[in-house]
Amino acid sequence: MTFARTLSLTTACRQMVAAAVLLGFSSLAGAGPLNDYNLILLGDLKVSGGSGHIEGKAFIGGNVVNASVFAQKEPLNSTADTVKVVGNFASNSATHIDRGYLAYEGNFTGPTNICNGAGLVPNGCLKKVTDGSLTAEKASLFAQLQAESDFYRDLASSDNTSLVGDMNNKAFTYTGAATDLVVFNITVEQLTGPQWSLNLDFATALNVVINVSGTTFNAGTTKNGTNSFRNNMNHVLWNFYEATNLNFGDSWYGSVLALNATIKTNSNLDGAIAAKSYEGNGEIHTGSWSYTPPVTKVNEPSIFLLLLTGLGLIGLGRLRRA
Repeated sequence: MTFARTLSLTTACRQMVAAAVLLGFSSLAGAGPLNDYNLILLGDLKVSGGSGHIEGKAFIGGNVVNASVFAQKEPLNSTADTVKVVGNFASNSATHIDRGYLAYEGNFTGPTNICNGAGLVPNGCLKKVTDGSLTAEKASLFAQLQAESDFYRDLASSDNTSLVGDMNNKAFTYTGAATDLVVFNITVEQLTGPQWSLNLDFATALNVVINVSGTTFNAGTTKNGTNSFRNNMNHVLWNFYEATNLNFGDSWYGSVLALNATIKTNSNLDGAIAAKSYEGNGEIHTGSWSYTPPVTKVNEPSIFLLLLTGLGLIGLGRLRRA
């Protein structure tokens, strides 16, 4: 009996440690949510004016207060839930789901003739979700995105990187020989105008992460619509890891990761966007960030020591009772 109990405890211990190791080490394995969605918001989407198109898939963790056109660039006969809303969805005469289905957990109000998918009746793309799966997906998405943002934030600037130029032009320049990821660490002050046009020299690198510290970025006349950014937008990630307010004054290229920020803009964003909320009437053009981060270190090894210690004490108590 003692042997059986010890064996059972050992097995349970191994299973729990394995689960904990997987939890700590594999959270960033594989391309993340910014490869799956064009727009991810923790809170609300508030579109003003007649624009506000979101060309790819959207996940809205709060409410859609006003909206326009969704999923324009998804496959024509898509049967996927291209728009997911945890809260309420308020449609208007300009609202259209061009491809696929709208899944929502809250309430739907407004016109129902918003479904443009092939073969769908006017309200045929509306799907009421009652099992809490969207709420669960919201928690999972933002846990993954936070881990990814933290991972990039903690990377040191790559060797041979610089941000230099005059009052009219600045360039992110890399002169090394890396063929994968290059990291720039800058502040919002370094990124902000007066009349800067930003360029990017990748050299041999394939992907670039630009970590930006600071709580508020107002682009003003700063723009990055140069060919170097426009032609490589799916290989650039702006990690605004401290930002609470972002305003892009001109079309902005590259994916944006800013989980604590409200984006207020009337300009177009070209790339995958993850933020707290969005207000404006710019279009969000299809883009993605598909870089696969390497497996990360566990930040709190003491958790595993406590786990093992706790299991050991439990096992000792059981053996004594046996």
